[in-house]
Amino acid sequence: MLPCFLTEANVKIENHASSGRSTLSFINEGRWDKVLSRLKKGDYVFIQFGHNDEKTTKELHTVPGGSFDENLRKFIRETRAKGAYPVLFNSIVRRNYPPSGYVGERKDRYETEGDILVDTHGEYVVAPRRVAKEMNVPFVDMTRLTHDLVTQLGPEESTKLYMWIPAGVYDAHPDGKIDNTHLNIYGGKVVAEIAVREVVKVVPALVPFVRYHDPDVYVADYKDNKTCAVCYTFDDGLKEHYTLVFPEMEKVGFKGTFYVCGKIIEEKEAQQGKPRMTWKQMKEMSDNGHEIGNHSWSHPNLKNLSTEEVRTEIGKNDSIILANIGKKPLSFCYPGNSFNEEIICMASEGRVGTRTRQFGIGGEKSGSTVESLDKWIKDLLISGEWSIGMLHGMTYGYDAFSDSEILWEHFRRVKKQEDKIWVDTFEKVSAYTKARNNVQLDVAKYESNIQITPRLALDSRLFTEPLTMVVKKNSNHTKIIVHQNGKELKVKEKNNYLIFDFNPFGDTIDIKSLFKFSCLK
Repeated sequence: MLPCFLTEANVKIENHASSGRSTLSFINEGRWDKVLSRLKKGDYVFIQFGHNDEKTTKELHTVPGGSFDENLRKFIRETRAKGAYPVLFNSIVRRNYPPSGYVGERKDRYETEGDILVDTHGEYVVAPRRVAKEMNVPFVDMTRLTHDLVTQLGPEESTKLYMWIPAGVYDAHPDGKIDNTHLNIYGGKVVAEIAVREVVKVVPALVPFVRYHDPDVYVADYKDNKTCAVCYTFDDGLKEHYTLVFPEMEKVGFKGTFYVCGKIIEEKEAQQGKPRMTWKQMKEMSDNGHEIGNHSWSHPNLKNLSTEEVRTEIGKNDSIILANIGKKPLSFCYPGNSFNEEIICMASEGRVGTRTRQFGIGGEKSGSTVESLDKWIKDLLISGEWSIGMLHGMTYGYDAFSDSEILWEHFRRVKKQEDKIWVDTFEKVSAYTKARNNVQLDVAKYESNIQITPRLALDSRLFTEPLTMVVKKNSNHTKIIVHQNGKELKVKEKNNYLIFDFNPFGDTIDIKSLFKFSCLK
């Protein structure tokens, strides 16, 4: 959740945390060695352990004041030896409300709950504070911060932070689940923001990279404040992407991304007996709002090539797509989904994004059915995530469908939920999410107006998509007028919120309100 509150363009986050690990098992499994191998001078290492060090199994257990402290010291010493900066955290609280007068072991669920939050960590939250003071390390007291949060919310409201799952919501937990240790998505965001706000107090050097979240004024996760986003990407430029997919997508108003290799389009012997689209057909698709993306010139495993050969594969395909379509591709798809960090850096130059993750959709390999695709969408609506569907053949080619009607029916079902699902090209969703993850807002609130100044340190020539702003409406305001760059912006109202698109590179947004008055007689 940390990326939600830090600028993506300036900060790269590597999450090496792994479920169920203590300081001991993290070291013994080689996970700490991996962290050290990737550390560079000037990096920051956020260190938080405790929950699993408390456990009694020999693979996990450490002793506060003894082995637990020493493992934390090891992390600090070795981080500093690399020229990096350690920051120490203690554990977040468990939601533990035992009945008044209860004596016994903690339970995940009590028949009745009390009103007082009771600590479960003991000395394991004291040790990090002690080691931080001893070694002069910035320390964030997450135990105190989350104790205050949960206590303020109380027994009932605090359940919204944790994994309290009602029956019938998740297929993995059909009967529901009560978990007072692990946060849900909402709770993760709340606690991550609290953590970031505290981190910059003890590490002021990180202040310029923070994106503060105002619950009343914020950039929507997705266009038009929709719940989740989906892209459909089609690889290898098969002819039926034009003859079958293009018409079906047009029927439902969806726009897709079609990744092509210039050599395979140009040279018949490279087509392996599978008919491909023509440049004229792809130009028609592009003119209708679909994306023609770069899939390399000849579809090699880029990891087997030299740096110069990789650049040639990418650049040559850019050139032929630009010459035939009239647009340089602003996204890239790795042949065989094979890449490393160096290749990502090269492919990302001059683009809004590259496809580094995907959800396979198709026949024998992916095993897609109407029902499995329904589940995919259901899970996205719950998680609020963006997913990228990867498809190849419809009736022939790699992972072709047994019946392409599966995909068309899926399109129709998603169409019925388009008030909640944003479907667009990979280029557009990638550009939106990257700008969203980097824009910073300076908000000034007055009695009759709000002024919002966006700051975005990305290339305005590449990131041309508007972002969606969400502003909570004051009940005393009858009419809202929003201006930016001397133009009035179109505003929609939904659930007591104002929603409008804005230019993240533009001038200050001015939101003026007209009040309603009551006449007294």
